[in-house]
Amino acid sequence: MLLDLTITARGPLAFPERRFGEQFRASLGYVPGGAIYGALGAQAFNAKQFRDLRCHNAYPVADGDPWSRPLPMSALQPKGDENAPIYDSLVERVCWERQEPAGLIYAPTDEQGRAWEVVKHGFYTLRNNKLALRSAVQRVLTRVAIDRQRGTAAASRLYSPLVLNEVMYLKEEDTYYPSTFRGSVSLPDDDALCAALKQIDSLGARQTSGLGAVTIDVSDTNGDDHLKQRVEDLTRRFREQAKAYRELGGAKWMVRGHVFTVNLLADAILREQGWLPTQELSAQALEDLTGIEATLLRSFSNTAVVGGWHATWREPKPTALATSMGSVFVFHAPNGLSKSNFEKLADLQTNGIGERRSEGFGQVRICDEFHLRASYPREQKESMQ
Repeated sequence: MLLDLTITARGPLAFPERRFGEQFRASLGYVPGGAIYGALGAQAFNAKQFRDLRCHNAYPVADGDPWSRPLPMSALQPKGDENAPIYDSLVERVCWERQEPAGLIYAPTDEQGRAWEVVKHGFYTLRNNKLALRSAVQRVLTRVAIDRQRGTAAASRLYSPLVLNEVMYLKEEDTYYPSTFRGSVSLPDDDALCAALKQIDSLGARQTSGLGAVTIDVSDTNGDDHLKQRVEDLTRRFREQAKAYRELGGAKWMVRGHVFTVNLLADAILREQGWLPTQELSAQALEDLTGIEATLLRSFSNTAVVGGWHATWREPKPTALATSMGSVFVFHAPNGLSKSNFEKLADLQTNGIGERRSEGFGQVRICDEFHLRASYPREQKESMQ
């Protein structure tokens, strides 16, 4: 059972990657699935059911946003122009790299000859066919520790954590509203877990200091997310681009079957042969997960070190090398995808890939909507601060 979560902040929130111990340590800019997982475990714990639980990250949204996701690493923008349209380089780049000689480099430039740069902004959504970037604002809180014996401020115990602000400002409407995050949870069909999810009223670190107050609204998903249609649309884009290059005298690359992407919506802890850390979802790994025989055409990926802190056990979580959210893996299935293959890809979206999936790691989306168009105009007025 897949449920949508809307998390509304009722106070400052803090989700540090590691234990608070240094001044001005930043929080994550979203609600990690691990925080939801831990809060749900505190409400109702059943070892068998929790093995199948998938708590996905919740990303910042504004009023009216249908969803919010990490911006893919294939997104490019003219250098120095923050209001310029954002381009998706995935289709052009993959088709370009299929040309001969292989030494040709895909390097688009602006009118001044400057190379485009990767957009490093965090999250995005689509509103009225325009792209809107989303982020949560952080601010510094200054707190003082209390001496338990005297009941007054402890000497030399002033600290300043960085927290997510409880309100956001929408320029277009000139209004403030509570910081809101949207994610999802895949859990067994169990009334006790559903009830426990609705009872969560605090998330994150320093809850004893007054941080972490939230309300969670739970709703059913909208059903079919049109996965097959997205794959067909992306394959059509590849065929049109390959045809354009052929007409210009390029290589005669015929796109048969289907082309699809696996987008990481969260950091993923991947292993080769069950133990070797890797930053790539290989064709063999995809076949092991889904049974689909495909070729990995290209990957847009980066690495990150992930860890965490057990608030209950008061000790650090294991540190691991992960593939960063926003990474994209492009696959070509020359024989096409069958109905059962699409069902397997849908299961992959629900269950994710890699380790620690219950904590939000390894969430994927097949053929993210961002890749279905070459470029997106920006909403000039609307922003979140």
